Amino acid sequence: MARQFRALQIGGLDLEFLFAQKSDVVWDYFDVQLLDFDSGYMAQITTVIEEEGDFDLVFVQTPLTERVIELLEVLSTPYNTIIDEAYWVDGAPQETFLTTKYARLIQYEDEKALHDKLLAITFPGQYGDKVSPADVHIHCDHTIEVTHRGNKATWLKGDFGDAFKPIISWKKGLIYDENKVIEVWPEFQTIGAVELEYVFRLVSLNPEEGILKTIVMTEADLQQPLYLKRQPNMAYIAISVRARYEGQVRIGAVHKRLSRMEFGQLLLGGSRFVDENREEFFYYFHPGDFRPPLNVYFSGYREAEGFEAYFLMHQLGAPFLLISDPRIQGGSFYLGSPTYEKGIQTVIQNTLAQLGFDDQACIFSGLSMGSFAALYYGAKLKPKGINVGKPLINIGTVADNMKLLRPNDFETSLDITLSHQVGTTYQANDIQQLNQRFWEVFKNSDMRETSIAVTFMTHDDYDRTAFDDLLSVLSHQNVYMLNKAIPGRHNDDTGTVVTWFMNFYKILLKEQFGRG
Repeated sequence: MARQFRALQIGGLDLEFLFAQKSDVVWDYFDVQLLDFDSGYMAQITTVIEEEGDFDLVFVQTPLTERVIELLEVLSTPYNTIIDEAYWVDGAPQETFLTTKYARLIQYEDEKALHDKLLAITFPGQYGDKVSPADVHIHCDHTIEVTHRGNKATWLKGDFGDAFKPIISWKKGLIYDENKVIEVWPEFQTIGAVELEYVFRLVSLNPEEGILKTIVMTEADLQQPLYLKRQPNMAYIAISVRARYEGQVRIGAVHKRLSRMEFGQLLLGGSRFVDENREEFFYYFHPGDFRPPLNVYFSGYREAEGFEAYFLMHQLGAPFLLISDPRIQGGSFYLGSPTYEKGIQTVIQNTLAQLGFDDQACIFSGLSMGSFAALYYGAKLKPKGINVGKPLINIGTVADNMKLLRPNDFETSLDITLSHQVGTTYQANDIQQLNQRFWEVFKNSDMRETSIAVTFMTHDDYDRTAFDDLLSVLSHQNVYMLNKAIPGRHNDDTGTVVTWFMNFYKILLKEQFGRG
């Protein structure tokens, strides 16, 4: 059975009727009169949570009395509690509750707006995808110079005229999911006087209805994501771009996500960072038990945009920070502009400061693509521990190995190589230059105070020398290392890799932070 979104309403008019047609939502109601007349309610609620797990959403429509706060202490988990602003009164107990449980207020203009928000944010899981700039039609004449850079971008250069004209459209559209708020974020860049407009046409699945709505967005409009309101029927989103004046245009992917509106990116509590090139990463912080360390996990390659390893990190008990890279097909190894890379470091440092931890009270971790980020940013920030599985560190070599070791497998490595290529044509030293992005940082970092655990594949067909290369550098610094070799190629035995990855996590937590 598919996972359902479980919500509990405390007080107010029971809104279960709103969700009668949503099979993926279970809406329960708690009558606040039970606080005065039923002494056994707390035991019953505790039993429900033990048997079925925490509620995904707790919606409060009653004053935060002492008894209500006692109830919420049992029900609330970080970000799952939303309080009707009409019942909020400033005061010390409430402020403390907001701080420790990360509860938020819900603001709305009228009852219909409230219902619409609740219907929009109540869905299980997370989802995001994109349409690639490699999958487009070009509508320019021969005077426009066009350069395709794989799934990273398509460049167009020339004089586009004095009036807006179509220059590019996608062969496939995005899906406008029913009863969801849709967030749309296009990647693009302009150089020179050229100006862009993005045109989004909402197309009915019923051919007789055709185009339902056309939305034209300027560059200024797109400084923020486009949000498409919840609608009862599924539709397509057809996308095209128009340009005018002279210059260069970089057209990247167009991203689409199921939105939690102001309550989080992808998940309740999720956040988003974007740099000047419109490139993003997501991050999600869970305070755990508020005791050191902060476990930082970088997601691996994933074509569906979102966070990974929530439950793995949650079971460790400590605070954790999930970071995800949604670029290209399934991530771009967390490399980017100086702003982008500084943003990742700042998010980690700010989270440590928020917890009151020192700068080294953390463990960086990741599998496959995520291992690169854990080691790369670990060399910059020097955490107490780094824990990686199936390490990939020589990105250029990973791309080069596709020719003979793994034909047509992990093609995104070619896109990443293209995106960091200096010239417009491939040069013999491009592979080594990309490899050096990692080694210039790692070899010049003092890692003697960092314990490093590595689970690696003995016949890895992505980066065959990754472990040996790491060992060569770290042994000269007398770094404390844990390692486990697993027979097989890169993707042959992920289950065993994850088991050892978690074993090493527990060892680092015990040895470095005294957590049993």
